Amino acid sequence: MDPSHRAPVAEGTPGPVPVLPVGLVLLSLVLLPLLLAACVPQARAGSLPPTLTMRSTGGGSVALQDGIPVPSFGLQPRPRLDLAGPWRSQRATLDDDLSLTDRAASLAAITADAAGRETPGFDDSGWATVSVPDVIARPPDASGGGAWYRLAFFIPPDWQGRPLTLKFGAVNYLADVWLNGRWLGYHEGGYTPFAFAVEAVARPGQANLLAVRVDAPAWGSRNDIVPWGLADWWDYGGITRPVWLEASQPLGAVRADVVPHLDGGDVSVVVQDRGPAPVGGTVDIDVQPAVVDATDLLDPDPRHLIAPFAPSVASRRLAVGQLPPGGIAVLQASFSIEGAAEWRLDDPALYVLHVTVRADDGRTDELYETFGLRHIAVDPDAPRLLLDGRPTAFAGVALHDERIEPAAGGRPATAGPIVSAAQALDQLQRARQVAATLVRTGHTPADPRLLMLADRLGVAVWEEIPLYHFTPLTFGIAMGRGIPQQMLREMALRDMDHPAVLFYGLANESTGGQERADALARLRQVARDIDGTRLVGQACYGFDPADPTNDALDVVGFTFYHGVFYGTDPVSGTRDALIAAHQRYPRKPIMILEFGRWADPPDGPAAQVRIVEQAGHQLAVRSTTRAGGYVAAMVWWALDDYFTMRPGIALERFGLFAPDGRPRPVAAALAHLYGATEDAGALPTAAPPVGETVSGGTAVVPRAEGTSRLLGYLAYAVGTCVAILGGLLALSLALGGSSRAGRPGRRSGGSAR
Repeated sequence: MDPSHRAPVAEGTPGPVPVLPVGLVLLSLVLLPLLLAACVPQARAGSLPPTLTMRSTGGGSVALQDGIPVPSFGLQPRPRLDLAGPWRSQRATLDDDLSLTDRAASLAAITADAAGRETPGFDDSGWATVSVPDVIARPPDASGGGAWYRLAFFIPPDWQGRPLTLKFGAVNYLADVWLNGRWLGYHEGGYTPFAFAVEAVARPGQANLLAVRVDAPAWGSRNDIVPWGLADWWDYGGITRPVWLEASQPLGAVRADVVPHLDGGDVSVVVQDRGPAPVGGTVDIDVQPAVVDATDLLDPDPRHLIAPFAPSVASRRLAVGQLPPGGIAVLQASFSIEGAAEWRLDDPALYVLHVTVRADDGRTDELYETFGLRHIAVDPDAPRLLLDGRPTAFAGVALHDERIEPAAGGRPATAGPIVSAAQALDQLQRARQVAATLVRTGHTPADPRLLMLADRLGVAVWEEIPLYHFTPLTFGIAMGRGIPQQMLREMALRDMDHPAVLFYGLANESTGGQERADALARLRQVARDIDGTRLVGQACYGFDPADPTNDALDVVGFTFYHGVFYGTDPVSGTRDALIAAHQRYPRKPIMILEFGRWADPPDGPAAQVRIVEQAGHQLAVRSTTRAGGYVAAMVWWALDDYFTMRPGIALERFGLFAPDGRPRPVAAALAHLYGATEDAGALPTAAPPVGETVSGGTAVVPRAEGTSRLLGYLAYAVGTCVAILGGLLALSLALGGSSRAGRPGRRSGGSAR
């Protein structure tokens, strides 16, 4: 969404918000990214390489980062040290060029500039105390910049000799990490997780010192970061998600992924030996039924969802084989369930995958993941979506990973990222209150807590990487550096087992022809290689309904602001654009990923309602729920107001709900459009209650493998040979008898001499 051309209106200030002539608006929308690129200091593209690589190993492909396979970031039944809470922090002006230079050439200078901040003996008593997760600058303060963080913590002595993994939920934008003065590595990208193996550096039974240097280059200051320009949300730099230390066993389960089918799935388990000696063992895979209700909705521990006393619905045992120190194995297994419960919007059944690794030396490691059996596809016979084989159209809202604290006591409103499952639940419940069945998580990967709840509530998710307003130039720079590919892989790996995630967005309101098409095609293949169970698309400008860069994508996505940012009539503009898009892509579902309007005074609230009634109606009458329809989703922008880095705007008032939580009139209108109420002026007082969802089924025993199958092959081979030999013998005898019968016989008599 690009509001940059609309006149900013101060809080509480009446006045018209003009809609510019369509020609000028179209020109500004197309040229804005190019103008920004021209204004950006043309620093050379950073030479810092991505840290995630893909490697083929025994059993399959493995994602490696900082020397270890990319792990699971979910809560596991292992010793865990939560590092959230009070840290020391010092805001700093950092050298962005140095930060984005290959560490082979920059680490010495970064360390020199640190001036001891990374070492245990540094005196940080004069630094501020902050609570991590932490942000560098909260609205309305846009000063931004970088920061140093330090934490002294104690590791239990009984963790000695165990593999230790330091995990970060997210750091925005670029993190360098030291433990006890030893540099561990770096990570670029503000919304996805990363991890380091630290057993060689950590000191169990002693105090340890963790130091993090965070650089958050200002948007619009350079063109080699993602996002690069003046994106329309707030840039919350800092350590923005949880940090923790986790202990495991030398032979452990790194991650477990499920590729779901409607009657079972394919499981992939990554196992690694992080001990000092070769080791072998076995892996047990158990699929267990789950129960989700109001009592465990917010519980992040998958074990607490397992149905009590219920037997496993599928079990397999696999041999690891002997792994050398550092060795990695990928173990594959498939399972089928008779009477399996599907994950559906109205009945989001889940299962719990339990992986147990038993080493030959008797030590055991466990891992749990929740997953759902679902299938999303484009109908080959019509431009519509099929969820679990059923035609499905989505009614949606967009939201940001942000909570706003309303103005009070004379102080201005401020905000910050979501920090709890309860806050994420509040967002989803208000979305469900207007009958939304899909959420678009802004322009970034979703908060994992929101995904956990979407799985359990039956809300579909479109999440994306922040290729926002990219241009031919910035597409080339970003893809050349490999950062979008890494972001997409990290998002897909983190969210592999979330059934609610049905769509990956690859770009938003970007320009460029072949450059954009090439980037989208490459990213689509990245998504396919990692996952393959989600559909991919982008959000294009709605004034170009024939955008050819959608050719390689599964769905056609648009942002529609006809009569708002361009054109004069929401009805005819929306109608004509939909018809043109369908003519260009007659076999692809169309997803309207944004439509809406700001609520700024004086006529904003009423104008929002008119957009629902006029533009929304044009979308609804072409829904795939109707005969001949081709609109598979419509998403209102946005659920809540949100802070933005756009100059002169500060707070975007596009929300169905105001910052104090009160619904605007548009909320009732949208609920009526989405079918939540028959009264266009009434909003349901609450979201639908959380019911009980139970999964189940019976294991389907796999066909016998190994010796029994080999014996079958041998019996078949022997039987075939005997039959062939017998046939040849019979044929030979038959041919021999026929020859004797036709030959002249020797006479038994003779003439006497």
